[in-house]
Parts: sequence; structure tokens; C-alpha cells
Amino acid sequence: MFLKKSRFTKNGKTYSYYKIVETYKDEAGSHKHRIVKHLGKLSDEEAAEVRQVLKEQGKRLHGKQTGVSRGEDDEPAYVQRRAAQIVVLLDTQMLIYQPYAQKEWNVTEDEMLLLVREGEGELYMDGKKIALHYGLVVYAPAGSGMHVVNTSGGVLQLDRMTIEAATKSSTPSGRGDYRSDRLPPIVQEPVQLKTPYRALQLFKELHEWDESGEPWNPIKRQLLFYKLLDLIIRCVQDASPIASDHSNVIDQAIEIIHKNYSYNLTRDQLAEQLGVSPEHFSRLFKKERGMSFIDYLQQLRIEKSRELLLLSKSNVQVVANQVGFQNPFYFSRKFKQLVGVSPSAYIHQPKRYVTLDAGITSCLLTLGVVPRAGIITDWMAEHYKSLLDKADFLPIQGLDKGSIQLLSELQPDLIFCNVHKQDNASIAKLGPVAAIDLEKVHWREQLRYIAEVAGKQQEAEEWLRAFEMRLTQARMKLARSLNGCQETFAIMKVVSGKMYMYGDARSMGGPMLYRELQLPPPTAVKERIIDQGLLNVCVTAADLCEYSADHLFLINYESNWTDSAKSFKSHPNWKKLAAVINNKVYEVNREQFYGFDPLSLELQMQEILKRVLPESPSRSKSQL
Repeated sequence: MFLKKSRFTKNGKTYSYYKIVETYKDEAGSHKHRIVKHLGKLSDEEAAEVRQVLKEQGKRLHGKQTGVSRGEDDEPAYVQRRAAQIVVLLDTQMLIYQPYAQKEWNVTEDEMLLLVREGEGELYMDGKKIALHYGLVVYAPAGSGMHVVNTSGGVLQLDRMTIEAATKSSTPSGRGDYRSDRLPPIVQEPVQLKTPYRALQLFKELHEWDESGEPWNPIKRQLLFYKLLDLIIRCVQDASPIASDHSNVIDQAIEIIHKNYSYNLTRDQLAEQLGVSPEHFSRLFKKERGMSFIDYLQQLRIEKSRELLLLSKSNVQVVANQVGFQNPFYFSRKFKQLVGVSPSAYIHQPKRYVTLDAGITSCLLTLGVVPRAGIITDWMAEHYKSLLDKADFLPIQGLDKGSIQLLSELQPDLIFCNVHKQDNASIAKLGPVAAIDLEKVHWREQLRYIAEVAGKQQEAEEWLRAFEMRLTQARMKLARSLNGCQETFAIMKVVSGKMYMYGDARSMGGPMLYRELQLPPPTAVKERIIDQGLLNVCVTAADLCEYSADHLFLINYESNWTDSAKSFKSHPNWKKLAAVINNKVYEVNREQFYGFDPLSLELQMQEILKRVLPESPSRSKSQL
């Protein structure tokens, strides 16, 4: 590869730009050049630095091809050696979901590929909804949580492979040990197999493979796995569009525009930076984006101004300056032209909100605000039925092609989302975004922030005062019932065969049990989880007795991924727990204890009181 400098003159002005070019042979064996990357405008120093980097890369490549090592004063050759990475098959499973089976939650400990063998269903992961059908492949990184639902009257069968990347550590001799490593995403988006029958047949052979007997059998099984992986990767490569040089230039332009829209950005500046003439840049931009550069820039500025008007509460003149309009009167005229009303009128008119998190939907509904569309659970929808029936609310279950099209047509004023579950850059294409860090912001502050954005601060404070009164009454009832006894309370979640003990942070009833109701945890929970600021810790059956408590709230996600015969309830240590012995294990509603929105917290408080107080009509029986 080498750096190429080009010059051209237009209207008496000379433009210079750089690009990285590589040489290759075409099918006829002729040497050709192709562009690797447009660099645009560079200073002489920057160009010299790029040339030096390319020169060093060339030396390393030449040394690798000829076996010539570098000089004594240079960096050792082995440091530059690219680490070898292999993909290893860990396990296979054939999962069966019965017709219309309820939503099942799992978390994959390892990198995972799912192949749909039969039936139809839905998978929800990272805020996305994926329609499952025959021959589809879905990739999930390690640690991914997902819901699977069978939406049809037939059986849904999924083939599951867990895999691991192993990278060989480099040494001067070229030898080294393999260590576990992160795997680059094999399938960025779900991909349809071109030959699903062949791929599924290979999986079946893998699943039924007997590694015993000949010593070569494990290697033969790994080779069979690579055949299947090759089929999948070929489909991924075929499905990936090859970007043209033109789209590469415009993609870089869009990136620059989004980073610098608030400055005095001009067509000539962009064209010079990207190494093309202004006229050619205009033609490329219109071809790729369907509008002129200036129209795109102004639309982006107006979109950002809508976001600032709703979230920053700044006045019109300040917002105009923040998004790049020097003249507030021109800004107001342009705003009205694109939005339909003036900025001042826009602030006070009813808003079309979209919520991409069920907890945020609950916050708005608690304040009496019905979003135009949003993610909502069935039990929440039932609770708020009378309020939702009065409004034109459109429930969505996640982001897929259908919901993205719907939201695009709705033209929302503001999209609320969880910063950890969605791609904000993609969502911003649908409208202004209010991204909330639900993992770090206390639930009261979440409610207050949403109330401030929606203009419902008074309603939020009234609800919080009433809720505090109910909490005080609940604490008094529990204190009378426990009568000074130092009984302890613990929360355990079981998912995909793994057991987790929870502290007081954000989920599984922890904030309500420990912070709001102030019930004491076991010593191990306090010292190892709460005092360390952790959400949870994964425990083994051997460690269970260390977390023994007088009362245990159990959130059990039964799973097709695990063998029911190996249930945690069959382990001897489970039967030694104080809560199990005294029949004080409370298996509670998973969805209601997952959340930490106002409605979830309210129902958690009611459930805890019902289970713990002596007048409780029923308690779940432990399976001893």
C-alpha cells in the first residue's frame, strides 16, 4: 500500500488530497490499483507520518514473506507478529419450544449461534425484535440476555452452538499457549442461510457426534464444525454490501457533519477535506442522500434544536446558536418551515413521545402521560388499561423493520431510550433522543427527569409523597411483625442454570427490599455485594450456605437450556438453607421484580408484605 497525492484546479483554485492505494492483480493477471481509504486533506507532516507507517507495514510484510528478521536496533519481529486466533466449538443443544410457549429468559455465558431448524417465533435481545424462521442464524456475544417466544401453533426448534475464541500468544520462537479471547462478531445482523438443509444436517451430525473411540474423533468433529461455520460466514459475506468509493466519501462527510454541525460548515470546506471538487461533492451527496448538502445540514440542525428545546429548556436564541444558526430570526423561520410551528409554539404544544423501555413507559403513565408508541409489558398494559383506552397508544415489542417504519412515519418529538440497550446513533435517525442511563440513575431521579421533560414535575412530587407515606406504613407493619427479631432477607435469581445473589442495586426487588423497606440482608450479601457496589454475584451450589437467610425471594427463570434433573433444588446445600427449612422461600413474579419503575416498585412492596406478614393467606412451598 502507498499514499497517493492528487491535485486538480477548479475556478482558479488548486485542491490537494490524499488517499491510500494498494496494488492487486485482476483475473487476467494485470496489475491494478484500488483505493483503500480516502484521507482527504493532510498537512506535509501528516502525510509524512502516514508514509512512514505504510513503509513500516511494508517492511514487516516483506520480512514475513522472505523470513528476513529486523535489525537489532529495531523492534523485535515477533512483537509485530499477528496473533493466531481459532474458534472452538464448546457445546451443542437442540432446543424445543412448544406451541405458543410463554416468553423464556436466558443469558448465554459463552459466545453463541442459534440456527432455526423448524417453526416460527420471536427473539428479543438488546432492545431488538428478531423474527425467527426456518434457516435463520442469530449470533449473541457472551453475556447477552434474551427472550424467546414461540408465536405459532407448531413446534419451534432451535439449534444452539456455544463457541469460544482462542488466541495464541506470540513468542520469539513462534510458539505459545492459546488463551481465551473475545471473538469479533460472526454475524452482525441475523442472516438467512442459502442452504439451510445442508447447514442443519451438519449441526445434527455435530450434535450426535461421538468423540469417544479413535483419538482423532475430536479433531474430526472440529473440522465438521468449521464446515458449518464456513457456510454461515459465506452467507454473511454475500449479504454484506460492498461500499463504493463514492459512498465511502459521503459516509466520511456525514460523520464530519454530525460532529461539526454547530460550526460554520461549508460545502467547500468539506470537499477540500475529502479531496474532491465542490461540484463533484454536491453531485455525490445528492446521489447518495437524495438531498443537497445544505438541506441535510439544516435538517440535522433543526432535529438537534428540537431535542435541545425539550431537554435543555434553553431559550430560542441560545438553542439557535448551539446548533449553528447565527441569526435567531432565520432559525425560527427555518424551524417553522420544517416543523410546521415556531420554536416557541413547539415548546408548548402536545408532544408525540416514543418509549423504547418498558420502565420509561411506566414512568410516563404514572404521570398521566400516554406516549404515542412504546414498549410495554402485558401486565403493565393491563394495569394501565383505562388510561391507555382513552388514548391512541401503539404498543411495540422492540426495534425491527416494522417498528422502525412505524416510528419513522409517526415523526416523534422525542424518543426515550435506555442508553445501555439501544444504539443511540441509529435511534437518532428516527427523531430527537432522550437517552437515560437506567443503570446508574436512581429510580426517583429517573422519574423526576422524565417529569421535567414532560412538564409534569408537580404530578411527580405528589406521587412520590404519597408513595413515601405507603412505604412508611409498610415499614411499621414489618417492624411490628418481626418484633425486633434479626431475621435476614435474601434475593436469588436462577437463569440458564446459573444462580445469582442480588444486592440493593436497581433490579430483582433489591432497591425495594433493602433500601426502601430497610430489611437486613445476610452478612455475605452485605459485605460481598452491597458494600462492593455490585448488582449481583454468581454463586455455586457449594457456596449457597454462606448466603443463607431466614427469608428468600426466588426469581426462577426456568429454561430449555438446562437439564431439569440437575435443578438447584435437588442439591443438598439447597435443603440446608434456613428459608427452605422453615418454608419461607417466596417464588415471585419475574417480570414485576425485574423492574425498578414506579409501578414495579409498588407491586414489589405489596408482594413482599403479602409474603412476609403473618396474615399472608399463602406462601409458596419449597420443593425440598
